[in-house]
Amino acid sequence: MPVFNSEAYLKEAIDSILNQTFKDFEFIIINDGSTDNSLQIIKSFNDKRIVLINQKNKGIIASLNKGLETAKGEFIARMDSDDVSLPDRFEKQLKLMKSDNIDICGGNFTTINSSGISLKSYTTPRTHDLCAISLLSKVPFVHPSVLIRSDFLKKHNLKYGQSNIKKAEDLDFWVRIHEKGGKFSNVNEVIFKYRILNNSLSKVNNSDIIRETKHLTSKFLLDNQYIIEEIIPKLKKGLNNEEQSIIIRAIFRFYFKKFIFSKFNLIKNFKKEILIRTLLSEVKFLFY
Repeated sequence: MPVFNSEAYLKEAIDSILNQTFKDFEFIIINDGSTDNSLQIIKSFNDKRIVLINQKNKGIIASLNKGLETAKGEFIARMDSDDVSLPDRFEKQLKLMKSDNIDICGGNFTTINSSGISLKSYTTPRTHDLCAISLLSKVPFVHPSVLIRSDFLKKHNLKYGQSNIKKAEDLDFWVRIHEKGGKFSNVNEVIFKYRILNNSLSKVNNSDIIRETKHLTSKFLLDNQYIIEEIIPKLKKGLNNEEQSIIIRAIFRFYFKKFIFSKFNLIKNFKKEILIRTLLSEVKFLFY
């Protein structure tokens, strides 16, 4: 968990990890040069599982890689200092990863505001194929909710910031994991609370993130056209809202530019409100 000036939400974030139903872990907290009371809050916890790294400010990518380098466990969980993990998050993710031999796993989540009030619930793509479809347009996981097999990262020498992508570092990481054959999935239950703040990095760097996302998803589409041509035609029933949305985005981006409108027949039975909302979003993204 990287920490930078997070005193307002830090205690709740730490508590949510220490109170997991799965107990056997080390909790690596990287204080990245905080100038508020974050360091004092971290030190106030008396739990032997906490491993504190106190460093000068180096930024999010350096902090994430420091965590990866320090971790000794079989699995590595991400966490942010203003979010909340539900008590059974680790337990449910580990169960799915072990039963289905998954390399990286997220889960459904709710957004919360600065006061912790729930805003909206979100589903995520459940299978590896659906996560791969998501990569054609967006991230398949909420970044701080993921659990990753450590051996997979070490085997392929994977870490953050190994390309020229500096703002959409999570999407870049997932794409490179996919390129190495990583198997993806999400727990089909809410396991995480993702806090939306006006000064969050995703909002501050919005234009840079959109530009880098366009680059990454366009390249991924060119390199993985089989996903469109082979996988999507097989997926028509039992899809949740997010899965329908990512399929609509993929078909729009691939076939619309080719003027192959007959392929839109693949989504004719999708929910109309999801179809309209997603297409409007895609048009906006196209001209951003």
